[in-house]
Amino acid sequence: MTNNFKITIVGLGLIGGSLAMALQGFKNAEIVGVDNNPTVIEKAKKLGITTADAATALSAADLVIICIYPDNIVPFLRNNAQNFKSGALITEVCGVKEKLATEISEILPENVDYIGIHPMAGKEVEGIDVAESTLFRDTGFIITPTETSDPHNISMLEDLASYIGATRIATTTPRKHDEIIAYTSDLMHVASAALCLDYQPDMSRAYTAGAFRDCTRVAMINPELWTELLLTNKDHTLTEIDRFLGSLNSIRAAIERKDAQELRELLQTVRKNKEKM
Repeated sequence: MTNNFKITIVGLGLIGGSLAMALQGFKNAEIVGVDNNPTVIEKAKKLGITTADAATALSAADLVIICIYPDNIVPFLRNNAQNFKSGALITEVCGVKEKLATEISEILPENVDYIGIHPMAGKEVEGIDVAESTLFRDTGFIITPTETSDPHNISMLEDLASYIGATRIATTTPRKHDEIIAYTSDLMHVASAALCLDYQPDMSRAYTAGAFRDCTRVAMINPELWTELLLTNKDHTLTEIDRFLGSLNSIRAAIERKDAQELRELLQTVRKNKEKM
């Protein structure tokens, strides 16, 4: 890495735009944003984010953070492989890692390092209009190095995570990331979506409180993004859906039989598990 540290962020939506703001001052770096939407570029400039075309920004960057849709990441890297600076670190914020890590390692030049990251932050709405510098405060941050990743770059990403405000930082393999995220994120979005796929037709907001808001918040979902994420992490997500269905069936059976003791024991287990979480 050079003393004149430079960061390029590709994709200035909610996560990319928020990173561009949150990373101001990190390593006294020059931060440059890249986006193919002229409207987004104009909005980024109004927020004080410097922008440039991909080739120019990538060729100067010591750290490249890819914040675009999952299916676009590998094509983007393949098309720009010749533009990366020797010694640069490439990372991406995608919510699925194993397949991506394998594909990326096959296309990047040998003199470029790759480590995945997953900031555990977001909103139920997307776009640079809702980006904010405080998005990552008191959140989780997962780092997924490969066997060939440079330890110094892993350490640098840990520093980056702390700098933007993350307080729960974990390092794991791409595969283990996908196994766990299938429960903590993918299943939660599936469950929330299922609750809103069919709903009580006579309800109104007068009938709702915190439980309804909490359980359905992420159902304000980005269909394109989540279609890509769920299909990419299909096997692990199906495992968690099946386990969830088993739990639902256990609770349903106890209610159907009016078995108060079994239902009470199930709910006691639920409470204990939540306390452990």
